[in-house]
Amino acid sequence: MKGYLASHFFDIFGFEGTARLAERIRKECPWLELYVPQENGEINDKKNNDGDITALKIYEEDTKHLLASQVLIAYLDGVEIDAGVAGEVGIISGHLETLEALGRELGFRYSPKMIIGIYSDMRRAGTGDNHMYKNMYILGAIEKHGVVVESVDQVIEALNIFYDNYPV
Repeated sequence: MKGYLASHFFDIFGFEGTARLAERIRKECPWLELYVPQENGEINDKKNNDGDITALKIYEEDTKHLLASQVLIAYLDGVEIDAGVAGEVGIISGHLETLEALGRELGFRYSPKMIIGIYSDMRRAGTGDNHMYKNMYILGAIEKHGVVVESVDQVIEALNIFYDNYPV
């Protein structure tokens, strides 16, 4: 089974946090072949490959891995959901909407992919000034095609449940 980890990794905390999350997922879910865009030097090594990296190359390479994955793990924390992460959620949810419509036409239900959103900000449950707003469209897409969780433990649990129930 393949997975894709979407996160904001362009600063030291995002990069190191993404690396730690990927390491934990790989350790606890060895059955999952995890693609992490920041590890793809061909499109993300700005120091050594800056002249070769283009927007089109990034889009094509990441989308190839995204569509080949059964699970999208989307990191939602930050002041706003990272634009790239939101785009990746949009691609997968649109793909799943198309598959569901085709299934309805053909008379069956089949959901070969899942989205796991990680929203761990302590302000998620706050009210008034203590509330952290997240884009409801993105949250709705994730909720329709998966689950929003609050911790890495819950990510691992959701991955294992999906894997255990995946149609062979």
